[in-house]
Amino acid sequence: MILELNEEQKMLQKNAREFMEKEIVPIADEYDRKYHPFTKDVALDLMKKLAPIGYIGAALPRECGGQGLDFVSHSVLIEELARAYASLCLVVLLQNEAVLPVLCKEGTPEQRQKFMPKVLNLKSLCCLAATEPDVGSGIRDIKTEAVLHNDHYTINGTKTWISNGNIADIVLLFASTDRSRGTKGITCFVVDKAESRFATRDLPHLGLRSCSSAELVFENCHVPKENIIAGLGEGYRLAMSGFLQIRALIAAMSTGIAQAAVDAAIKYAQERKQFGRPIATFQLVQEMITDMVIAVECGRFLYQRACYLLGKGESCFRESSMAKAFATEMAIGVTSKAIQVHGCSGVSEGYPLERYFRDARMLTFADGTTEIQKLIVGREILGVSAFI
Repeated sequence: MILELNEEQKMLQKNAREFMEKEIVPIADEYDRKYHPFTKDVALDLMKKLAPIGYIGAALPRECGGQGLDFVSHSVLIEELARAYASLCLVVLLQNEAVLPVLCKEGTPEQRQKFMPKVLNLKSLCCLAATEPDVGSGIRDIKTEAVLHNDHYTINGTKTWISNGNIADIVLLFASTDRSRGTKGITCFVVDKAESRFATRDLPHLGLRSCSSAELVFENCHVPKENIIAGLGEGYRLAMSGFLQIRALIAAMSTGIAQAAVDAAIKYAQERKQFGRPIATFQLVQEMITDMVIAVECGRFLYQRACYLLGKGESCFRESSMAKAFATEMAIGVTSKAIQVHGCSGVSEGYPLERYFRDARMLTFADGTTEIQKLIVGREILGVSAFI
């Protein structure tokens, strides 16, 4: 059980916080207004800044070329980056979690050799493509189809709301290879855009504006059969395993955004004066900030517990979904209260509060809505699934 970070984790957190305050926080508002979304070059340049402090391949084992951090340490890095610039954090999270862990654990030696150096050396960007226009949380119903023709699969279908989709070079794609087998007929492919062309279209959205959300259209897209990950019919298992980690890290992201809002509200309340005294002395302002701090601490505890269990190799569906459900909704409430503390200044672009609120609002949908997370938790508690 994680009740306190160890000394190495505290030092990692301190170094990340100092770096963010110096390099990322000063540019976040400007970049958020300028890039809707990042171009590939801008995203790569920012990620190259982050690489020396351990952000690329953070939790990947050293034998696979990563930093070898434990999962709690990785989540600490995610929280600090989200506190500074959540859009950039999501790009980094996808780079670390969309393709690299799957290739490291499930890929063939040839797949690892072909794809991993491109990602780790920041030559290529990644995304994960599961969601479709008619298929969100119910991945077992995906309609994208892959049909074998000699030495390649021909893939047809549309994916939507794919983060990093417009700038990704390498896609972890989930498609049906045998509809009659249900979840056992879903297969995972690694798709290299340089050899398997597909079309993309940007989808503008409320928050996390610098991170692309895109529609990916596969029309007779030829993917070599050796690009199957883990074998035919293993896609659903890979997706469920990946969601465990991503949900816990989205909870860490949400906590980072909320912490930024708390920090801003405290500073503003101490400096802003009304009726001849700082608003920090007003009882209702103190109540709002106290509630915000309590909520953030709860979110942090939940995501660190999930990450601790993930680090032990446990299939913690309950804890990961609890962390995501609570932390994403918590971040909306905390950022909203921080805006209230700021008054009209909170909704102006002169302060980052409106960005925090917009970014927080986006995370309740990613990798399963809050409602889906609650059904997963209910299933784990009651032993009865509400999913039909």
